[in-house]
Amino acid sequence: MYYQGEPGAFSEAAIRHYFPGQEPRGLESFAAVFARLSADSHAYALLPIENAYRGTVTEVWDRLVETDALTIWAEAVEPVHLALMARPHETLDSIQRVRSHPQALMQSRGFWQPRGYQVDMALDTAGSAREVAEFGWPGVAAIASPLAAERYGLKILAEPLEDYPDNRTRFWLVSQRKPLTPAGDVGGMKATLAFDIPHQPGSLSRILNVLAERRLDLTKIESRPRPGYPFEFRFWIDVALGTQDSTVLFDALNEVKSQVLFYRFLGLYPTIA
Repeated sequence: MYYQGEPGAFSEAAIRHYFPGQEPRGLESFAAVFARLSADSHAYALLPIENAYRGTVTEVWDRLVETDALTIWAEAVEPVHLALMARPHETLDSIQRVRSHPQALMQSRGFWQPRGYQVDMALDTAGSAREVAEFGWPGVAAIASPLAAERYGLKILAEPLEDYPDNRTRFWLVSQRKPLTPAGDVGGMKATLAFDIPHQPGSLSRILNVLAERRLDLTKIESRPRPGYPFEFRFWIDVALGTQDSTVLFDALNEVKSQVLFYRFLGLYPTIA
């Protein structure tokens, strides 16, 4: 199973949690993960899509919508606990710079900003920990999972760093064909779709009314730039089924499809806890 990042990443921890016995395989970028998924119909990946407090991982969303062959098969939510780590001789007073992925830096701003630390952005959290261990930069610490400190022989100087104790990230299980089901309890079913609408008054409200009339629970709506049409937008919607039969959902989606300029159904999938 693939993930974006290096050993010790939160995505690796999520795979070990939800897929015990599977061997996670890290790739250097989301582009590399999507290339592997597109080329290999037996490959599957667990990818972060949204943090509870810092929002969407937009690159994952954009690449998924642009890749016709891929489907969302499950959603899993993993707690995110951050630690400040450095080489053994460093202390909180000696640290001048912190290095991590932009999402982790945003999620721990309440810790590093008041201390006046400078920040360096990295491709992923575990990679920043590996670099601190490998290059030995004086006065530099990484913000990553405690697992990364253990893996790379770093000393944890402070934890937890996350601004909110209930910090967590949603992950999507993505592949061309149905993979293994994550371990855990099914909390319900969701569907996700993307669509473009005419740039006219009332276009979006008409789509939302289609869902409301069937009492479908809209759990997320977000806009992204519409490719090739500056300052027009593509919409992402998550719908929770609740107790409704899936025929109600697909009846609504057929009506939605007839009213939009672009339509991509990304999957009907269980939420796992």
